[in-house]
Amino acid sequence: MIVLDTSILLAFHNTRDIHHAEAVEAMQRFSSGTWGKGLLLEYVFLETVSRLKATAGPVVAIQSGSILRRAHQLEWVPSSDQFLRCWTEFQSNYLTPLDFVDHAVVIAARERAGGKILAVDPVFCGIAGVAVYPASESTPTSVSSRER
Repeated sequence: MIVLDTSILLAFHNTRDIHHAEAVEAMQRFSSGTWGKGLLLEYVFLETVSRLKATAGPVVAIQSGSILRRAHQLEWVPSSDQFLRCWTEFQSNYLTPLDFVDHAVVIAARERAGGKILAVDPVFCGIAGVAVYPASESTPTSVSSRER
């Protein structure tokens, strides 16, 4: 299992994104089962379709959201049950560069995906207990013991 972050979804969609080619390759690897099933947090879905609506328009946001909701490779993760835990983590680590959704992604990755996150956002690098993909399989971006 691996948790998908908004950054990989937006980079995959936006052909002008500097990480687009990397995201396309990573999503092809994901679709072929390289990292197993993907966890799509409700928060990530909301953030993704909201940003798509703002940048690409409502039709694109709705189409993309529908594709994400139907994807058999993804397991939907409702966020309501995790809200208080994410809020507590967000408050206690307010000096990190992680936003609220990033904290939710990290928590889900640690608890349900062996720490694996599919992202192109460098904010996750160096977070304890997290390995960020796509990176070379031998050296995932990860790991110092310090929490950011």
